Amino acid sequence: FFFIEKVLRFTNRNAYILVAVKGTSYCTSVMRSWSLVMKNAVQVAAVSVIADVLIWLGKLSIAIACGVAALAMSNISPYTDPSSDSYLSSQVMPVALSVIVGYIISAIFYQAYEIAIDTMLLSYCEDCERSGGKAEFAPALLAKALRQ
Repeated sequence: FFFIEKVLRFTNRNAYILVAVKGTSYCTSVMRSWSLVMKNAVQVAAVSVIADVLIWLGKLSIAIACGVAALAMSNISPYTDPSSDSYLSSQVMPVALSVIVGYIISAIFYQAYEIAIDTMLLSYCEDCERSGGKAEFAPALLAKALRQ
């Protein structure tokens, strides 16, 4: 069931991108997106893997930065003074909670970047399809990177 869910999410995402970009119906967009993805499978796979790694690194770095900030904040005087009402006996819980919350929030924000990457990739594939294999409207740097 996990594989079926992944395939359906991928299909829905690409179909909704084509619905938004081209204004075609959902079923037409599903067929067109699968056609584009299958014809450009190497580019789609390469971009997907690289994007997933970079997005994961971004999420991880944000989570680590939140943990470091929480650790730095828990070392200021109100939290280290045993006679204070806000004394922390251990820094583990605030730091762990900050890392978890930072990762969740960064994952929510990075979803917009994932959609943008998929939109640009499908637009590039559509451009190549319409122009006979060579992108006509894509920026030169993008076209060069995806041809390799």
